[in-house]
Order: sequence, then structure tokens, then C-alpha cells
Amino acid sequence: MRYQGFMPRPLRAPLPGPRFPVPALLTVLMLVLLPATPARPGTPGDRGDAPVVPDLTEMTGRIEVDAMEYPWSAIGRVNVGGRGHCTGFLIGPRSVLTAAHCLYDRRAGRWRGAIELHFVAGYQRDRAILHAPVADYVRSSRFDPRAAPSRADATADWAVLTLTRPLGRDAGWLGLRRLDAALLSEIRTGRASLLQAGYRRGWTHIMSLGIGCTVIGRFAKGRGIVHDCDVAKGDSGSPLLVLSREGALGVIGMHVIDVRHGSRNAAGALLLATLGPGSADAEAAPILRRAGAVWDDGRPPADGSPARRRPAHTVMQLLARLGRLPAPAGTANQTEAIAAFEAKVGLPVTGRPSMALLGRLIAALPALPPVSR
Repeated sequence: MRYQGFMPRPLRAPLPGPRFPVPALLTVLMLVLLPATPARPGTPGDRGDAPVVPDLTEMTGRIEVDAMEYPWSAIGRVNVGGRGHCTGFLIGPRSVLTAAHCLYDRRAGRWRGAIELHFVAGYQRDRAILHAPVADYVRSSRFDPRAAPSRADATADWAVLTLTRPLGRDAGWLGLRRLDAALLSEIRTGRASLLQAGYRRGWTHIMSLGIGCTVIGRFAKGRGIVHDCDVAKGDSGSPLLVLSREGALGVIGMHVIDVRHGSRNAAGALLLATLGPGSADAEAAPILRRAGAVWDDGRPPADGSPARRRPAHTVMQLLARLGRLPAPAGTANQTEAIAAFEAKVGLPVTGRPSMALLGRLIAALPALPPVSR
């Protein structure tokens, strides 16, 4: 088993404590040292040169989404010391949840300081409008990054970043959900879709969405789930989302580890319910509460934000993929295509993009072929 993230050599070094504040002066210094935008496609980026961005209409097993549309705008890159990145997602106005192992520098044998971290929400190709330095972070005290990756240790692989400003007001944030028997049944019967969105290796400047995956097992006494969403390096810390046909969306898990399931490669996600109220992890629940995490619907971007409150581009892309929108399509064609699909699936006919429409479109997609892993 291995982490889908940074994999430098571990060194012997004492672990510092779990909290890392940054004085205001260091925050200012970070703004000077870090570029306002990440590397453009085709320029030196994460750990090596990023490839020229391909035509994602040909990306097998996944689709490109418009990262400046909610809910995707609440997901972003956690840029780490100019050496790489993971994925993270907003769970409150200024709080980001990500995988703890992304924050450990194995080459140096130390936890990175908050000054080395920068969160970029809604990043797509060369657009980095919504971003903020990290002022502070808290991680699980049970997680040992020097140990070999294991399913048991993966259940403590979480960290909450506090940003220097309330970026969630402009990007929105995601609500959390518990994976109970009823929700699991909805996923397995196709009444809800299991999704994973992140910035993966090979498409580090593109947010892509994995569709058509399902839960195939559990680990660590039910604290984690095994799923078959395609993941790669860079996806660590990415949200595992459930979207119902009615448009209800929530995060049930976070990608933390690569696993074997029988004879096949699979992915392991930490179930967020194990960090919530009433869980066995007494350390995590108050941290998430102070972070503003909600076990309910998330919140879209505020009015006037550069991020859009509805996934219009994603809806148009899916309509085109289903053969229901000609190319090129003007505004009138788009409205007609939406209205026709709404009527077909029994939604109120509005002619406007909505989360309910997105849920029905994703449910209507044919199975995407898997990506070789």
C-alpha cells in the first residue's frame, strides 16, 4: 500500500507538536515568496515539469469540470513549498480539510510550517483567482508519517488548514454526510452517484471528476471504505462526494491511501463520519466544529463572487456528452436542451442549470471506461 501523494524517503527526526501557528510577519513574507498563481500548463510545476494540458474530451474514465462553478469551486490545490501539491476542500469560511501526509516533508524528516502552504480554490488551467496562504493547521496527533502506510494509520490521516482570510465566502464550502445503510443503498442502486474530484498527476492544472464508481469494501473496522474511483498522485486529500438524483450533495470521505482489494488495485477513503460528533475520535470532532464544518448542505459562493453558484458549464458538457446539445450551441439552444432533458426525467421545467439537473445528468451517463492504474 502507498499514499497517493508525496513519497520522499523518510528520515529519522523527532516529530514536532501538532499545531503550527504563523505570525503575521511570516504570512506577509509568504505572499512575497509565493506566486499569486500556480504554474501555467506546460511550465515547471509540481514535482517536475507539468505536461502540456491535453484535450480532456479524450481523457478516459474522467471528465473535466469547470472549477470556478460550485460545488467544484470549493475544491482546490494545497500547494506545498513549491515542491508539489495535494487536493483539499473547504469545509467552512476559512477551513480546508486535507490529508495529513501531504504536509510532512520526508526528505527533511519534519512537518512543514504553515508558511510553506498555499490553498488555491477553483484553479483551472492558468486561472487562480481564489487563493490564500495558510495561517495555521492542526493535524491528528495519532498520525505517524514515518511509519509505513497502513489501513489502520490511514484513519488518522487528516489535517485542517486555517486560511489567512475567509476564502469560502467567494468559493463556497462543502457539507459533510454520514455514509449510513440507506445512503449506501442509494449508491449501489444508482439513486445517488459516488464522485471524486481532484488535481491528479498528468492533469495537475485541471480539475477532473471521476464518475461511475462505487463502494466495494471497508477497512479499519468500518472507519474507512474501499472504492473503485480512479485516483492518482495529487488526489490525496480529495473529497469523495455523493450526489443524489434530486441534487443533494455531501462529502462522505477523503482519499488518503492506495490499497489492494482482492486481486485489484483500489482506493481507500477515510470516512468523515468517524471524525464527527459521537465518533470514537474525540480529538477530531471539536476541531471540525471549530472549523465551521456542517453535517448538512454546504454553502455556495456569495453573490458577487467570481465563482458561479451553479454548475452551468458542467451541465452543458454533460448534455453534449449525452448527445442532447449540438455544437456550437447558443444560449437559446442551451435553454432548450436543458428544458427538454428536465421534461424527460420529470424535473420541473426551468431551462436553467441546477444541482438536481446535474444529479440526473450524471445518473444518465453511460459507464465510463476505467483508467488503467
